Amino acid sequence: MRVQLAWTMAAELMVMVSGVLLLKLAANLLGPAGFGEYALSRRAIGLLYLPLVMGLGIAAPRYLAIARTGALRGHSERSFASAALIAGLIPPVIVAILLTLSPSSASALLFGSPMLEHLVQPVSLAIMGISLHSMVYAVFRGRLEMGFANTMQLASIGIVPLVAFAVADSEAAAVIQTTGIGWITVSSVALLALSFRLRREHTGEAGLGKHATLLLRFGLPRVPGEFALIGLFAIPALIAVRTEGLVAAGHFSAAMSLVTIISGAFTPIGLILLPRASAQAATGDLTAVRRMTAGILFAGTLVATVGVLAGELVIPPLIRWYFGPAFMPAVPVFRVCLLAAIPYVVYVLLRNILDALDVRALNSRNLMITLGVLLMLCFFRPTIMWMSWSLVASLSLLGVLTVRETYARLRAAPERPLAVTA
Repeated sequence: MRVQLAWTMAAELMVMVSGVLLLKLAANLLGPAGFGEYALSRRAIGLLYLPLVMGLGIAAPRYLAIARTGALRGHSERSFASAALIAGLIPPVIVAILLTLSPSSASALLFGSPMLEHLVQPVSLAIMGISLHSMVYAVFRGRLEMGFANTMQLASIGIVPLVAFAVADSEAAAVIQTTGIGWITVSSVALLALSFRLRREHTGEAGLGKHATLLLRFGLPRVPGEFALIGLFAIPALIAVRTEGLVAAGHFSAAMSLVTIISGAFTPIGLILLPRASAQAATGDLTAVRRMTAGILFAGTLVATVGVLAGELVIPPLIRWYFGPAFMPAVPVFRVCLLAAIPYVVYVLLRNILDALDVRALNSRNLMITLGVLLMLCFFRPTIMWMSWSLVASLSLLGVLTVRETYARLRAAPERPLAVTA
């Protein structure tokens, strides 16, 4: 596990570096208008593909890992992989075709203006590419073949978008289209490798329909949680624009981004935890899950706390160097929001454990409760500092809810397998 974790963290770190470089390239090569088109396109892609893959990015790793243990009679890894790929790709393909057939209407729907219809076809292509990547990547994760998964992640998400700027014309549409083609190409190669590895495996007595139903019953209830998570870091900034102005809202948004960047360093842990904990819980080995959870939670929280304390000291010079002197008035906002990173890291560390231990969408419920509390606090007193403390309070609530739900499920009898179906 340590080797897998080290390689996964290295791959995700390189992907994060790639993301920073992408913004720089887009700003320098596309100009202000092109940068806006590129940013809008990437946001549209991210928001659309999440509901279209129907939570299968979580469901597939869980059930593939459980099938490997033999805890689901009549079900197999091969059939779960096939069901995930089919169910996860049909909606994105249909939506991409519909968007392309009516570019003007699609542009108005996606971007708020029919004047950007030249972006619709590239975005449609990219949606199909990122959806294919997500499904193949999820299957490799479920099989704990993290070497393949990380190579694919680095190639598709880390390298392809950078290469697109090198080979495409200096226009946002061309860059997005090249990125989509690259995603489809890399994912297709990975799919061929996956098919070769699965070709001799047993398909199981249950048909693809039963495998797909099980995946969707687990995945679909988690889609609202994905939107709630996006809302946690997007809606307060939108409120700030209307109450405090664009500059203050920009400071607040940048401070919240710092929280997600810090938590992103802990995301690779969950990529490995979900399939591993799912397999252990399905066979009743909760002792191993408890031991793994306690160790990761203690170490992760300790690292996050030390990082936040160090960040509180270096925030002023860091802001001056990275954002420029104009952002110095935002130092108090950054310092308050940074405190939210500690409870949010707790959530990031435990959310995959919770998905492994229970078929119900507990994370989605907790996220929606947290979003509701945050919105009530923000509307009660929509000032920047109040909303910053509201973010800290709301994410602290999320951390507490996640710890409580995880602890309750880890108290089950150590030799009794947990339910793997709803």
